[in-house]
Amino acid sequence: MPDRRDSRETAADDRFLGTFEVTLRGTRARRVSPRGVVRYRDVVSFLVRNRPRAPEAAAGAVLRRRQGPVFVVQTFFLDQEGVPLGDTEASGPVWVCRARRLDEELCAAFGDKDLIIFGEAGPSC
Repeated sequence: MPDRRDSRETAADDRFLGTFEVTLRGTRARRVSPRGVVRYRDVVSFLVRNRPRAPEAAAGAVLRRRQGPVFVVQTFFLDQEGVPLGDTEASGPVWVCRARRLDEELCAAFGDKDLIIFGEAGPSC
């Protein structure tokens, strides 16, 4: 499906995604073995289970990136400014995993974007 967003929306996506990639590169994320599929409920379960460990969090986020034949999926928390907690004085739990595919529900949630924000920190990009 072609990307039908205008250049302003695409520029906003690039700005957010660049920030998250740089921020998450330096985190001590929990890395799991490659799996066959990442499901929507896996992502939501991580956010719900780990929310108490991130009291400063205003929202949760999920970023997907294609690396060859697999997806790298990063799930993390954002502060009230929309900045990943790992990039501030507060550190929040981060889950990074690789998967050959995403389930239908997670694919639908992403749509034609690579970032989902759960909460009030800002619009999903």
